This record gives sequence, C-alpha cells and structure tokens, in this order.
Amino acid sequence: MRKIFFTFILLLSLSTSASASHITGGEMYYETLGNAGPLTTRYRITLILFRDENCFNCADMPGIVSIGIFNLDDNSQIGGYQQISVNRIEMMEAVNISHCITNPPNLRYGVGFYVFEINLANNARGYTAVYQTCCRISGIQNVADMEGATYSTTIPGSNTLPLNGLDNSPRFARSISVVCFEKYFELDFSAFDPDGDSLVYSMCSALDGGAASDASFATPAPPPYPRVTYIGGFTGTTPLGPQVNINSRTGIISGVAPNAGRYVISVCVDSYRNGRYIGTHYKDFILTIAPCDLADAQLDP
Repeated sequence: MRKIFFTFILLLSLSTSASASHITGGEMYYETLGNAGPLTTRYRITLILFRDENCFNCADMPGIVSIGIFNLDDNSQIGGYQQISVNRIEMMEAVNISHCITNPPNLRYGVGFYVFEINLANNARGYTAVYQTCCRISGIQNVADMEGATYSTTIPGSNTLPLNGLDNSPRFARSISVVCFEKYFELDFSAFDPDGDSLVYSMCSALDGGAASDASFATPAPPPYPRVTYIGGFTGTTPLGPQVNINSRTGIISGVAPNAGRYVISVCVDSYRNGRYIGTHYKDFILTIAPCDLADAQLDP
C-alpha cells in the first residue's frame, strides 16, 4: 500500500510539472475603448503567453485561464474571476539568422492570446488585472527551480490621469533572436505606446506565481506580488550578468552572453506623458542562450 501511495504521489508530481512547465514568458496589456456609461469606462485586456514548441513532454497552451481584477482603492476584487478561452495561437520562429552562426539552435514558440472586455467604474487609484501560473520550465540558470510567474497590468485611476482621461498601455515587440554563449549579441525588447507617451526601459525583477499550483490557477491574488529568487550571482537588474545591459531609451539589450542555458529576463518600461509618470508595463521571458558559435572570418591572402 505504501509503495502504491508513493507511486501515486510521484506520478502526480510529474503530471503537475509537465502540465505547468511549458510557459516561457508572458505579457498583459490594456486598451481603453471609451465611455461605457456614467463615470464608467470600457477596457479590452489582453494576456499573451509564450510556449516553447520544442519542449519535450510539455502540455499544450492553456485552453482557459483565470484572470482576477482588483480595485486598487481598497484591493477588493471586481466580480468573480474571469474565465478566458484562448482566442488564437500564432507561431513565432527565429528569422534572419546570421550566416556567421555555424550551428544555430531551432527556436520556435507558440504565442497564445487571451482577450476580453470589461466595464470598470472610474476610481482614484485604478485597477490591476492579473494571471498567475505555477512552475516555470526546469533547469533555469538564474532563478531557483519551482518558481512560478505573475503577469499583470495596471490601469491608472484619476490620481494619475485626469477624470475621463484615456490611456493605453505600451506593448512589447515580438521577435526572437539567436544568442550564442560568450558572444556579443543584441536583443530587441522595445515597446510601442499607442498614445505616443515617452518610454524608459530598465531590467527589473521577474514576479513569482504566488500560490499558483497549475497553469490554469483559478484564484489569482491581489497585489503586491513576490519576486522570484535569483541564484548564481544573478539579479533582477543583471539577469544575464554584469556584461549585459539595456539601453534605457531604445529597449535594446546588448552585451556578451553568459554560459549556455535558459535565463529569466524581465524588462520594465515606464511611460511618461508631458513629463508626468503614467505607469509601468513589463514583459517576462525565458531566454535561451545556445551553445552555438560564430564562424571565423576568412581573409584573402
């Protein structure tokens, strides 16, 4: 009986790990659609999840996710949890790979979009929408195993924007670059702001998944959210080591890559309108640094 029980626990553990360890990054953003009635505004909220299509024994993209919305005036929840089905899945691959790379990796990701609209009463401090998931993929070089992830977006209130002021959050470009270990690289983490707000980029700590137990965690929590635990001398501001940094104006990450492996990177972008701070948007992604190499230059005699 004890052996059977142990086997059951082992299988349950393996099942949970396989079903949750396929998400390699994400982002959530909002769009303001306009007035929805007296002192009420309608928003469209989009969650984007990335899945490693080359991951062995990993689950599919979640068919349904649970999103919580919280009033930041008092952290109370707005209605029940939103059960949102995946709207579409796109494929994203590394393109324009340099011919100088002698053994480029095969990088391919599924991109899942979860979109819904909601009416929210205008308030002073705004709202946070959040999705939480458990375990990231195993074997990450700069973050402890079994750390989850939180993807959220914060809609500013009248304390930040004038009453009936409209705002749309920035959104990051979606592209894949091949990064070879111990070689110089550039990675585009730039974002687009629909309102033309000024953007300032920085590396920041990724967020843990809190109490999330699977990829469809039913009860995401209100803020604040815990940060992941960095290991190996890495930090949220130096997730790829001291030789890599981000341009605060362009969002381009560049430098000499660390050893081959997978690394969590999180980029925050602060938006400003006429010099006034509006909010912070972020994207969390697990970057694969490959054991590839660059061909030596062939010089004519």
